Amino acid sequence: MSQSSLVRNEKRPSRGAFGILATLLVSGFAVSHIMFIAKPLALESRGPHEDQAWAYQKYAPVNPPRSLVHVDDMLRWEEGSSAIGGSVLRADHVQVPSNSPPEDLLMQTTATDDDGLLGLETALALKKYLIHYLIHELKGDTAEITSSEEVDRALKRAFLNMDRDMMDVATRAVEGPRFLTDALAEVGPAYSGSCALVSYYNEELREVKVACTGDSRAVLGRRNDAGDWEAIPLSFDQTGFNKSEVARLQAEHPNEPDMIRKGRLLGLAVTRAFGDGRWKWSRETQEKAKERFFGPELREPLLTPPYLTAEPVVTTTGIDPDRGDFIIMASDGLWDCLTNEQAVDLVGRWMKTHDVTKAVSPPNLAKSVPDVLKPPDLFRRMKPVPDMKYRKPNDITEKDYVFVDENAATHLARHALGGGNEDLVTGMATAVPPLARKLRYALAFLTAWLGAQF
Repeated sequence: MSQSSLVRNEKRPSRGAFGILATLLVSGFAVSHIMFIAKPLALESRGPHEDQAWAYQKYAPVNPPRSLVHVDDMLRWEEGSSAIGGSVLRADHVQVPSNSPPEDLLMQTTATDDDGLLGLETALALKKYLIHYLIHELKGDTAEITSSEEVDRALKRAFLNMDRDMMDVATRAVEGPRFLTDALAEVGPAYSGSCALVSYYNEELREVKVACTGDSRAVLGRRNDAGDWEAIPLSFDQTGFNKSEVARLQAEHPNEPDMIRKGRLLGLAVTRAFGDGRWKWSRETQEKAKERFFGPELREPLLTPPYLTAEPVVTTTGIDPDRGDFIIMASDGLWDCLTNEQAVDLVGRWMKTHDVTKAVSPPNLAKSVPDVLKPPDLFRRMKPVPDMKYRKPNDITEKDYVFVDENAATHLARHALGGGNEDLVTGMATAVPPLARKLRYALAFLTAWLGAQF
């Protein structure tokens, strides 16, 4: 049964500061001890219940409404732009987290997008080490690999070898003698999981390769003969809704008709991933991890693991710089809100007023961002619509387009949160965890323009 108790100094001072030691006991929650110093709130003429109600009404809500200035700075906090020159003219990137710390990470050096699943340890490992596996495989033992087929095989080897080494380290930790802190560090990337998306541009062959494991996505924007922008998919989401992925898994596990239900593989949204030991380890290893090092619950029915692979699907696409080709690489947070065509159209329209051969200066973030809306700001706001039913911005139209960002990636992030609908953008962007995870998936992506060597 839930119970609570408040221990406090009953002798209430009329002025000055006083201390309160509060112990809150609630069934199903941890015990909290809070010690703080506070000023009395003119409590002399009020009863105890009136005191509490008056205080809450004056200072609520705990997470106060934010201004659009605050939202602009939030969107631009992790943005960046580089005028690279040569085969890649410019690259814009941004991250908008939904959790803290963020689980979707981006490494511009290799145009890699790592989308953390069920935690961020795997994504962190990929951000730190995947580049080394890629370089090792692409350089080869004696000379740099150049043929298209060899590059495909090298990308696949890099992904698979990284995942194999990561899982082997975790398996040895589960089975061998370990101190708890060492074991948790080694099994973390296997307890969590991550998608990965890598692009490789060969200027000499004028082709871009995209290696995808999971449901992050790459799209090419290109002008057609009529001058309109077209969206060309460079990867395909590997989920239980992808018919080729379902066919592959059914062939590998022919006697498990319930393996994929409602587009999920034993509850997981993706059909390829790094880490995620619950879909790779044997029952024996998982039970041992659970018994020894707080491992997660097993996914049932666990009949014939492994169900997941980190092997990427590699696509090859010819590039035509004369048609203004650019690539958008993003985690699923963007694609849940924008279609391929919308994202390309937004960048194409943005390009009309921006020179992509020049990098933008770092954002001029406000030194002191207002935490709450001041009365004048509140008065300027439109009255809320009665009985308004808010929805995620997955039906954005041209009337919602705005062009206020110098960074193309931030421009896309804004529209994934509602575009010109300031009410929706402000609410979606400033929601805090855990509600934020429900309203928006983390956004991490890069927009790069491809050109010829000068």
